[in-house]
Order: sequence, then structure tokens, then C-alpha cells
Amino acid sequence: MPAVSIVIPVYNIGKYLEKCLDSVVAQTFPDIEIIVVNDGSTDNSPEIIARYADKDSRIVVIDKSNEGLAYARKSGIEAARGTYIYHLDGDDYLEFDAIELLYRKAKEEDADMVVFPFSLDYIESGKSERSIEIADEHFTNTEFFSAIAFSKAHWGVWSYLHKRSLYANGVTFHKGLNYGEDVFLTTQLVYFSSRISVLKSKPLLHYIIRESSITNSRFNEKKARDILLYPSLVNDFLKDKPEYGSLQKELGAIRIQANNTLLSKRWFKDARTLSRESHAILKQYPDLKRIPQIKAFHKLFTLYARSGLLGRLYAQYYICKKKIK
Repeated sequence: MPAVSIVIPVYNIGKYLEKCLDSVVAQTFPDIEIIVVNDGSTDNSPEIIARYADKDSRIVVIDKSNEGLAYARKSGIEAARGTYIYHLDGDDYLEFDAIELLYRKAKEEDADMVVFPFSLDYIESGKSERSIEIADEHFTNTEFFSAIAFSKAHWGVWSYLHKRSLYANGVTFHKGLNYGEDVFLTTQLVYFSSRISVLKSKPLLHYIIRESSITNSRFNEKKARDILLYPSLVNDFLKDKPEYGSLQKELGAIRIQANNTLLSKRWFKDARTLSRESHAILKQYPDLKRIPQIKAFHKLFTLYARSGLLGRLYAQYYICKKKIK
């Protein structure tokens, strides 16, 4: 049984896939299996996957019809045999010693989850920036959920190594969910983790930001539905848990930031309703305005709650000025 299973969902990313796979097969930690899930790609991704699989017996290929990112990850998990799981998007790539450092930390501290720094690499500008610096080194599950909800850590499933045994608690995947699937999956994995450790190191992952990615491609009704849905999925998962009552502020922050995303993408359908919802949450939890990602939208919520026209004019002006992102 391998120590670590690396699950890589792939959908039409042939242009970037080789760099991803090169970074994985060259890991300094050899005891890995590499599960590549071809989610119905129509470009040259299947040919690239087959070529790498012919050269490296650690690569397991799963070909399936397109069902979206969440179910691609699910297929990989079901095939995985490793003690630990790492989710890697097929257009990103790892530092060559990433898995070695993460596995060592996990074993030393018997951690259910090991979180690590990464870099955001912008293809067009060539700019690179380091991820959020997480202050503490150890968290309980609710402490880390709070840190993520309040933008002191990251939701990305690619930002941590975790035990495969966590999935035995009944972790679920929402079919077709692309935008926000990280939030729903990470919420569940964090909740079922007893010990979460933070590895203080160089950035171990290069997260590539490109216009054609799921998060940055043309906005549409499907993505808007995903964004409206994922806070509800998180809420539904937690509502029968004993900690639910003490996590209302965190759930409010998640809902506000989902609404922020819709407005920043110029999705003005139901914008007044969403702004009133966010405005009401901020009245109940005014200290959420200290979170920079929420503070930037506070005036917008207030204007939209009073007048849809004023709110929309303000939003368009400030998005153009890049004061709202």
C-alpha cells in the first residue's frame, strides 16, 4: 500500500498537464501512487496521460464521462490506496520535495491534516505572490474552520495533505459542483480531523491562475448557481452537529463572501436581495467588517439595500477601478 495517493482531476488542460505530471513523477518521496482522472477531456489530455502512464507504473488512469470536478475527485478517492491523500489540480504543479516534507510532518505529529503555504502564479503578468501566512502551528477542527471562514487560511483542497481514513466518516461530493466544491469538501474533511498541523516552509505548490480556468472563465448561470449553493451545502452539513450553534458567525462570513463573489463577477441578478442578506448578517456580526474581503463590499451592501440602481452604479465603478475584486 502506498504512503500517499495523489489525485489529479483532468479536463481539457493539455497545455499545462505535462508540467503538472513532471512535478509529480519527479517527487523526492517515491512511495506514492498517482491517480489521474480524465473527466471526459476532448483535447489532447488523454494522449498525454497515456504517455506518462506507459513510462511510470505508479500512475493509475481513470477514464470517465464528464461529471464535473467534484465527481472527478470522488472517482480518484474511491480508487486510492494510500494512507494519505493529496488533491492536485492538473494545471498546477508541485515543488519536487513537497510530498516528502508533508508526509514527514504528518508522521511526526500524527496529523489528520497538514496545511502548507503555496504561491499564486499569474500567467499573463508573470507575477507571483505567497499565500496567506497562517499564524498558528496547530488547530482543532473548529479553530481551523474559523480561520478559513475569516480568511486567515485557505479553502483549497490542494492546500493540505490529509488522511484517507477521513472519508470513512461519510464525506459526500455534490455532483456537478465546480465553483465552491473546495469549500464543501474542505469543510467536511476539517470537521472530521482531530489534529491539524501547519508546515512552515517555502511554498510547495504553484497555483496557476489563467483566464480559461473554472474560477476565471466567462461567468454564467451555472457558476452563479454553484456560488449560491455551496454555503447552503456547508450549512446543511453542520446543522446537525453539536458545534452548529457556535459557528453561526463563520457561516455568515461564508455566505457574505459567496455574495461578494457574485457581485465582483458583475452578476447583478438578485443583487439587491443578496446585499440585504449580507447587510443583515453584518448588523448581527459587525466585527466581520474587519475582514478585508468583506470590508471592501460593506458600502456596496448598504447602497444596494437602499437602492438597486445606486448599488449597481457603485459596483460597476469600483470594479472598473479594481477596488472590488
